Amino acid sequence: MGKTINKRKTQYSYIYLLIGFIFLFFFNGRWILPIAAFIAPIFLIRFLRFQKPFKGFLIIVLVGWVSNIFVWKGMMPMSGFFYYLVSFMMSVFTSLAFLLDRIYIQKFKGIVSSLIFPSVYVIMDYITILTNPSGSYGTLVHTQSSLPLLQLVPITGIWGVTFLILWTASLVNWLWDNYFEKRKVYSAFWWFGIPILSIIIWGQFRLMHTIDSPTVRIALINSTKAEYEHRMKVNFDTLVEQANQGFLKNCEIAASSGAKIIFGRETIISMPNDKENDFIEKAKTIAIRDSVYIGIPINLIPDKNSNKNPENKITWISPKGETLFTYHKAKPTYPGECDYGDGIIKYFDSPYGRIGSAICFDMDFPFLINQTGKMNIDIMLVPGSDWDEISPYHTYVASVRGIENGFNLVRSTFKGFSASFNYKGQLLSSNDFFKTDEVILYSDVPVKGQKTIYSLLGDYFAWLCIIFFLSMSFVYVKNKWINIKKR
Repeated sequence: MGKTINKRKTQYSYIYLLIGFIFLFFFNGRWILPIAAFIAPIFLIRFLRFQKPFKGFLIIVLVGWVSNIFVWKGMMPMSGFFYYLVSFMMSVFTSLAFLLDRIYIQKFKGIVSSLIFPSVYVIMDYITILTNPSGSYGTLVHTQSSLPLLQLVPITGIWGVTFLILWTASLVNWLWDNYFEKRKVYSAFWWFGIPILSIIIWGQFRLMHTIDSPTVRIALINSTKAEYEHRMKVNFDTLVEQANQGFLKNCEIAASSGAKIIFGRETIISMPNDKENDFIEKAKTIAIRDSVYIGIPINLIPDKNSNKNPENKITWISPKGETLFTYHKAKPTYPGECDYGDGIIKYFDSPYGRIGSAICFDMDFPFLINQTGKMNIDIMLVPGSDWDEISPYHTYVASVRGIENGFNLVRSTFKGFSASFNYKGQLLSSNDFFKTDEVILYSDVPVKGQKTIYSLLGDYFAWLCIIFFLSMSFVYVKNKWINIKKR
């Protein structure tokens, strides 16, 4: 009788697998539904509960791989065999969290057992972001649009939000395993429900609290879709000259409209080495005359006989005509795109706060951008360049760095979503390259950021998960050794 019941449960578990598989298509990537990040793991965990661990693991790897192929299509800058390989490896790494949960859950039965899955998932995320050339791109925190929930980020970093998402799935399964007994439900309410409710209330309160700071008008200079399509029809030299002169003209327009800080989208200026100094001198003339700060994103083309890659950088000029700093892109989107920078964030102090810059893909790397918290940077000005499939996703990824480190963010994005956010992640202004003819976006941005717990303590929450899992592993191995000795 017992074998028959177990067989039926195993058969029924494929229904859980199917539900989880469907929700995986909305779990991340192209068709994100924030709630799917909570639901899909519930049913995948449930499926694995009634399968032999390794067999269930392989099946979850397979369904994860299939969904990855579809949901990341066009969102990762790769194709062919390498795309399928990366999609597969992403599924393997994620599925390991399900496998370890399945193995450990056999030995731990209390509510503490519900902490194993989210802890392992956070550890996998931590390792992935440390080693992955895509940084935090694709992590679960970027599936969430609830700002009250995201106010946990300045306290725990992205790890706290990821933990809560997966703890929800694990706890539901713990209750399910215990037939939703009233006593277990009460326990879950006190240990899970109250903390979650407190986090949401705290987040809502933080969002309601007005930012007490003067603002500065910042102008983002971009290209319109119509201009881009027109330029594709003319020769390269003409395109470059139009863009370069257009940038200077738009700087003058922005200054006359009250902007105090002006910068362009990624590589809005393109020129060979020998023309750079002349162009910067022209920009300095405008900066001095109109008393503005100008950030010039430059694609510096090497000499034809040189073996060097192009330079992707931004140079900042003060209202006195001084060159404040030049920052080189540290994390190219694909190999050979440009020469790498040293990865050290640079900044300047101004009457409008401490200003720093990074370029586009750099914002996907928490370990790079975390420097800003220690530097007390108030505003990050980020030139970017995207494509249709990753817009507006990629700009919101960048906004999470601002929430983590307490800076206000302005991102000027070619072929994407340009926007500004305050340090709470609240949208201040925006436009969409694909839906607007506006070349200049103005934004009034607070001149003061806010120190965060995360900027002081770093990835302590991820390390707490590591310590917890290692402790549970010690108990697991110890108990297994005792059982072996008893035989």
